[in-house]
Amino acid sequence: MLDTLRRGASSLVAKILFGILVVSFAIWGIGDIFRGAGKQSWVAKVGDQEISGTALGNEYQRYLEQVRPMFQGKLDSELAKKLGFPKQVLQRMIGQALFNQAAHDLGIKVSNETVRDRIESEPSFRGPGGKFDEFAFRQALGRAGYTEEVFVETLRRELARNIVTATVQASGAAPKEMVDALYKVRQEKRIADSVTIADTAMPDPREPDEAALAAYHKENAAAFTAPEYRSVAYATLTAANLAKDIEVSEDDLKQAYEDNKGHFGTPELRTVQQMVLPDEAAAKRAQDMLSQGKDFAAVAKDVANEDKDAIDLGTVTKEQLPQELRDAAFALQADGVSAPIKTALGWHILKITAIKPASAKTFEQVHDQLRQEVAQDRARDKMDTIANQLDDTLASGATIEEAADKLGLKAVTVDAVDMQGRGANGEPVAGLPGGSFLSTAFSTPEGKATTLTEIPNDGYFVLRVNKVTPSALRPLDSVRDKVASAWKGQQRHKEAKAKAEEIAAKVKGGQSLSQAVTGTRLDVKTVGPFQRGEKETLPEAVVNAIFQGKTGDVSTGEAPDGYVVAQLREITPANPATDKDGVAGIQQQLDSAMGNDFLVEYGSALEARYPVRINEKAFDALFSQ
Repeated sequence: MLDTLRRGASSLVAKILFGILVVSFAIWGIGDIFRGAGKQSWVAKVGDQEISGTALGNEYQRYLEQVRPMFQGKLDSELAKKLGFPKQVLQRMIGQALFNQAAHDLGIKVSNETVRDRIESEPSFRGPGGKFDEFAFRQALGRAGYTEEVFVETLRRELARNIVTATVQASGAAPKEMVDALYKVRQEKRIADSVTIADTAMPDPREPDEAALAAYHKENAAAFTAPEYRSVAYATLTAANLAKDIEVSEDDLKQAYEDNKGHFGTPELRTVQQMVLPDEAAAKRAQDMLSQGKDFAAVAKDVANEDKDAIDLGTVTKEQLPQELRDAAFALQADGVSAPIKTALGWHILKITAIKPASAKTFEQVHDQLRQEVAQDRARDKMDTIANQLDDTLASGATIEEAADKLGLKAVTVDAVDMQGRGANGEPVAGLPGGSFLSTAFSTPEGKATTLTEIPNDGYFVLRVNKVTPSALRPLDSVRDKVASAWKGQQRHKEAKAKAEEIAAKVKGGQSLSQAVTGTRLDVKTVGPFQRGEKETLPEAVVNAIFQGKTGDVSTGEAPDGYVVAQLREITPANPATDKDGVAGIQQQLDSAMGNDFLVEYGSALEARYPVRINEKAFDALFSQ
């Protein structure tokens, strides 16, 4: 798939590849429609349509190619099955088939002209000049695993489905009364007076006695429980470590420099303008006008009807230009204009407006970098051989320490590490291998050693679990200071709550919030105006209570470091008539939500009209291979 298709799923190929529809086809729940189906060759039937094992397999492989980059190379067939990808792909294909059937029975047909226009408007199929490029089109299809015929037919069905889904969704228009009511709820604002009673503002409690500490330690055991630790011995084999001991002669470095000169520096760059003419006569006419000294952009506008933006190809390397144009473009001098060049897309005339010569770094400038790269390459060449030797040595009964010593590797013992890679002191353990090292360490039984395991893009590791220390509550004596500090924090928090309730009671008794805190060091602050759901200034529970009350009402709520008391001062109603854009936004949201609901219901109706059957045996056989 093209890089642009990897970077975003908005391109046409990606949309078709993922089978994007407006609604998720999870509503058909594959688990609910699985039925045994004997020895039929099909995997699923939707009405009178069949989904073959070949079609499902091809779609599944395309899907995996799209999602694999998100797993950084760690997605294999077993993980994909555990994540339910096979069922998800079949589920999507069933949903598409249902809407294909509906479009067919409704007599919806998409013309060749519509399909062609959609393809030519797709940005991923455009060449350097911003126009449809047949070469780019065929290259994208090839990398996505489509023939032109299959792609065109797939696109035709997609466009027909879209007509059905768009029509159903368009019926989901929310009434004005609903839109206005929701606007008033969302946009209403309120202002409140508030005071925060911080835990730290409360007086220090007494020192806890032994009974209080023991009770707190027991009641909050999770806070004082040590995780499971493992003592692990391991050895690693990486190219980086092997490279440190590999000697590279100066003659080898110089030879590597000569062999790779093109990689050290920047290639020649040229700023190119291009006009594309429909036929040879137009190309000759443009060439004659240019030979008379007329401006390139003016001629492009006059003969090719191309604006200045359309003729600029930008600054490019030779490899970035189409094959047919490269030699001509890089043979011209600055401000030079080419003769007409014929390609499958028409007749091209090029102009070079600027040239930036290639630059190369000297041997001395890249000496250290080159030394590291050559050593790494040689290390990688040796790594598989040493890995096999290490594997054989371990298989013969040698311990990890013995095998490492024999092959010149380093064995490391970690006394304690938890699942997050932290030691008994709570700090990260330095130097641990990456990849699946920790998960392997915590899935290996005590006293057992693993086989040689690959570290993605780095090397190999082997480990032995020396000892497993189960998760356990730390003894009170070992965490006494932490328990005492936490107990005191709890007491301050209780005092803050009691103070908040005392202030709230005074306000409910008729005092204002300012009067209720008279004689304390607490400050009353005015908060707002704010809307429902805002919780940056006040706790969420307080905000919710304020929007449920009337002016003058008081509420309390727990904050991360204390308690808050707030009194509603003012309510500002929302007026839909004064905010057309805001109302339009809500209208659009409701229309979309209702349209999607209609689409889900329509999908359920289609399933009832066109029965769905799954050949469970064929499905299982396909994905057990």
